[in-house]
Amino acid sequence: MKKILFLSPAIFLFMISACSINQFAVRIVADALTGSEGGSVFMTDDDPEFIAAALPFALKTFESLLQSDPKNIDLIEATAGGFISYANGFLQSPAELMEYDQIEVKERLLTRAAAMYRRGGGYASRGLELVYPEFNLSFSNGDSNLALMNLENNAVPFLYWKAAAIMGEFSVDSFNPELMVKIPQAVAFAVRALELEEDYNKGAIHDLLISIFANLPVNLIYSADETVSTYSVKQVLEDYYSSYGYGFKEMSLEDQAIFHFDLSIQISRGLNASPYVSISPIYIINQDTDSFISVLNKAIEIDLDLNPENRLQNIISQRKARWFLEHIEDYFFIL
Repeated sequence: MKKILFLSPAIFLFMISACSINQFAVRIVADALTGSEGGSVFMTDDDPEFIAAALPFALKTFESLLQSDPKNIDLIEATAGGFISYANGFLQSPAELMEYDQIEVKERLLTRAAAMYRRGGGYASRGLELVYPEFNLSFSNGDSNLALMNLENNAVPFLYWKAAAIMGEFSVDSFNPELMVKIPQAVAFAVRALELEEDYNKGAIHDLLISIFANLPVNLIYSADETVSTYSVKQVLEDYYSSYGYGFKEMSLEDQAIFHFDLSIQISRGLNASPYVSISPIYIINQDTDSFISVLNKAIEIDLDLNPENRLQNIISQRKARWFLEHIEDYFFIL
């Protein structure tokens, strides 16, 4: 028969205290890494290559801290956003700017990007479950309306990052049928975030919707069969556009992309380069060379010092803009 070991009250209290001290220490470090000051260390930097080398270590640190403090919502948000941003800014973006003779390196980077998008998306799902414990179960059971309508403003970052993760992975693996069926989910996440906080992160949701409406066909964007339990993206957008004096049914995908572009520019006061780059596919489709050149030049002309909190992202976006202009003959029939 095993002996039962009873801890003395003093030892028991010491163990509780030690656990509390450990978690308190974890939170101090986590807050330093994920708070506004910690975030600015990355986002205000002007050397993308330096941040690309540093970010993996930071992300592994986040994951280690989460093992000790698994319900730290700020840390989960930072981890989700960190992996998705790393995939987009330091894997997919460089891959897309590679020349044709670098196909093997490009494919390798895009494969890694897809994995990082999935990893970040997993943390976003974890955050959604934390703010609303029934979310993942309700959503997977087909009641997207219940799942999404029970979310409040504290879910907005996770809705945004989950949508960005799905769209990011699809953008590097566009012929994957399993990803195709997830696109309406991503749109629903983005639209619910828009419904809750339209000016989140200085227009980030609008930037995401620009990319969606500028690049995808309508049959991929909206759910084919809406039911009573389905979150109605069309109805939410109809109400949203109506509040600005527009009719959803009269708007083409191009109109929707331009609408969100205009709002993004307004919210960011024209100091973010990414919406200018995101809207450019519209002009490729229309073979509107002048507008394509104009909008990309506006991205390049943004003064990095006027928005230091977004310096890193602006540098990456401006690199894309310059690359597109240098390769303009790949996208337009120029006589």
